[in-house]
Amino acid sequence: MGLCEAGCIALPGDIGSLPDDGSTSMGSGADTDGMVTATDGGEGSADTGVPPSACGPDGPSCLEDQDGDCVGLGEDNAPDVYNPDQSDIDGDGIADPIDSCPSVPSGATDSDHDGLGNECDPCRRAAATYNNDGLPSGSIAVRNVPSIADADGDGIGDACDNCIVTPNCEAYGPGNEWHPGDPIADTDPTVCQGDADDDMVGDACEGLQLPGAAGPVGLAADDDFDQDGLRNINDACPRAPLADAIACASDLDCPVDRRCEVADGLCDHVDVDSDSVGDVCDSCPTVENPLQTALPAMAEAEDIDGDFVGAACEGGSSCSTIVSPARIGFYPVAVEGLCCTVQYPGDDLLLDPDGLPIRLDCDESGNTCRQLPPTFFSLPGVVALPPGCEAALADAGLDLSTHLPLTPGDVGGVDGLWQHSCRLPPLDQDLDGLPDACDLCPLAFDPANTVYIDDGGMVWPDDGKYCNGEYSIDNTCGT
Repeated sequence: MGLCEAGCIALPGDIGSLPDDGSTSMGSGADTDGMVTATDGGEGSADTGVPPSACGPDGPSCLEDQDGDCVGLGEDNAPDVYNPDQSDIDGDGIADPIDSCPSVPSGATDSDHDGLGNECDPCRRAAATYNNDGLPSGSIAVRNVPSIADADGDGIGDACDNCIVTPNCEAYGPGNEWHPGDPIADTDPTVCQGDADDDMVGDACEGLQLPGAAGPVGLAADDDFDQDGLRNINDACPRAPLADAIACASDLDCPVDRRCEVADGLCDHVDVDSDSVGDVCDSCPTVENPLQTALPAMAEAEDIDGDFVGAACEGGSSCSTIVSPARIGFYPVAVEGLCCTVQYPGDDLLLDPDGLPIRLDCDESGNTCRQLPPTFFSLPGVVALPPGCEAALADAGLDLSTHLPLTPGDVGGVDGLWQHSCRLPPLDQDLDGLPDACDLCPLAFDPANTVYIDDGGMVWPDDGKYCNGEYSIDNTCGT
């Protein structure tokens, strides 16, 4: 599933493609831990691998449990994913960690590649289908922001709604809010999103101006499309109403990472990287990438694969053209749409394919450890908490050890669960900086994404060195 890196032609030979028979790189998966861990009881090397007894005398053998979660292949609802609890909220046979719509048995269709499956996505169509030519600016364009925020409850998410604060889809709205899985005729303009003049502003709200708004609903610079008190030209997320209205006369009146829009007298959205795109609608919230809101031709270069992970935050060059979106999580505390948790379990708890421990800081020249890719340090939710989460967790009386994922039983059912939805980083089980979708060996730590070259010199550009040949499961498990 990956692309051939520059090193794949280092040796002469033919180029082949291994069959997907269990000896090649594995598919997508869950959180951090399908790779060999220091608690597996083995060396994790090409000679010894994970021992057959790692799951105990009654557990599956190593060969029957390629992801190391102690659930055998015949029973595992995600055989390439470390998910020992086998959670499947909707009972559709797709494990929750890889289900883009975990509360609705709906398959895996995700038309806009944002990580939210269609039946759970209030903006399910590709962003281009919502936009018309002649937009006054790229910042007001519909983008595939992975969010279920829906201010008017009409089943059309704020990110793509042509009337953000006025219900205009079937009978959905306050008191009859749409929930993931509810049927909706979102492509029928006679009952949903009516727009007779096709100007991307719904008939139900065109010209409307609510108390406190900075202008009427519209797309022009001095309009206020989301009616939050910030004119479109100033609003860092003009399709996302402010969560709070804080009056200001200067930046000194605003919380950290929020600038004062003096002309409108309000603090703008949180913008940690100061690229004029608010974190809640930013494809790369901690790395500056202002071109994401340029007009479409320029913006496409910022996210070639359209997965709402900006080029500056993609996990390696191979991921820039392979869809690897953020994942859905359900946690009690989130900030700007990001779950307040981290993926890295701590130093020495993960091992590379040769049994070396992985650490945040390591002098690899001594061949005693491996260093976590430095690019990880700036990505929210991998090593460091997303911005603002430390304070938010403290306010909630929680820390990383007590801030656990929610289940429907914790919040009164599935609908309550979605009130706590948030985004997790793209799936990278081995934490080598390469999301599983573009990692040649998703369960083997190898930041270089080294291609497999067999004993005859043949190059296998779509298969990785550290899950084939001497590192194949047949060899690492033993016989």
